[in-house]
Amino acid sequence: MRIIKKVILRGALLLVAATFLACPGKMDPAATLNGYMQQEYLHSELIPVYVVSNRSGVGQDCRNQSFGVESAPSLRFGICEINVPEQHAIGTIELSAASTADPKRWFKLGRYRSRDITKFLSELGSQSGQSVLVFVHGFNVKFEEAVMRAAQIRYDVKHQGPIVLFSWPAGSTEGLLQQFLLNQTYAQNKTNAANSVTHFSAFWRQLAASEHRPLHLVVHSMGHQVVLPALSQLNTEGQKQLVAELVLNAPDYATLDFKKEAAGLRSISRRVTLYCSPGDNALIASVQFNGSHRIGQCARVDGIDVINVNEIDDPVLGVGGLGHGYYSGRAILTDLYQTILGVAVQKRLFIRASGPNNPENYILRN
Repeated sequence: MRIIKKVILRGALLLVAATFLACPGKMDPAATLNGYMQQEYLHSELIPVYVVSNRSGVGQDCRNQSFGVESAPSLRFGICEINVPEQHAIGTIELSAASTADPKRWFKLGRYRSRDITKFLSELGSQSGQSVLVFVHGFNVKFEEAVMRAAQIRYDVKHQGPIVLFSWPAGSTEGLLQQFLLNQTYAQNKTNAANSVTHFSAFWRQLAASEHRPLHLVVHSMGHQVVLPALSQLNTEGQKQLVAELVLNAPDYATLDFKKEAAGLRSISRRVTLYCSPGDNALIASVQFNGSHRIGQCARVDGIDVINVNEIDDPVLGVGGLGHGYYSGRAILTDLYQTILGVAVQKRLFIRASGPNNPENYILRN
């Protein structure tokens, strides 16, 4: 039954993409889609992740010690090569401590190449593909996890273009994150996020000026405290349409502040998609810390596609742990794939309308 579902899903995705990309009466839909999907991702891939980071650290590799949890005064640029195994399960990162681990089964950190901003943007621009995908991680995510997650997302959605990771100083300085240290870690990460806003806005100006392809931006959790103020600032400067698809996953961001900034986000983006969940326990904890409702718990906002994913990430069912990890799951990745293609939300797989009195426009079905 599981195999049958996968076959149906893949076939339906091809149909949706082909329908969107084709010009009725002029092109063969299959030929159009096949022409678009140049990179197949059928086997293990060595994914170059273009890294932009204000993490401090010692070393020149893709390890946590080179990109730590404290803030650096300036941005660093480079490329981390990540092996994504062909046998990995969708949305997961399989790790092995063995140096001789089979690259068909395990993720593996590869070499790191440092770059200045000019060479970084030049090499990024020389990469083939239809668009650029930028990922900004959330709270308590150390560098190794962040860079492998970026590679996993690119591989799993078969993104036709390079991926960029903006990695800000998230994570705990403690070896083991225990319950009584959560508030301390959250407070430090929150401060680091605020201190990263100007770095992100400066980078995005440079990226938008050098890239002529669409720039898609995917953000998770506390990463919104970096990205959203930066985009609001860019909007006040008169910058227009700097983002193609702005995808917000479980935003740890005050709902009232988000609603005030929503018009600017719509102005600077071609489309804004927000995945939310009232059952997100990490955001419930954030409410206790911040004293305000978070937009990631769901609230309707004019002109933004607000999609409730509670059905696919119910903590009671043990999916996603804290009800906060759904952004890397199969259903979200399927929807992200269609979103990047530009498919209207009403026409995407597994989307249904929500009730008029509910705090979201749509629901992502299991």
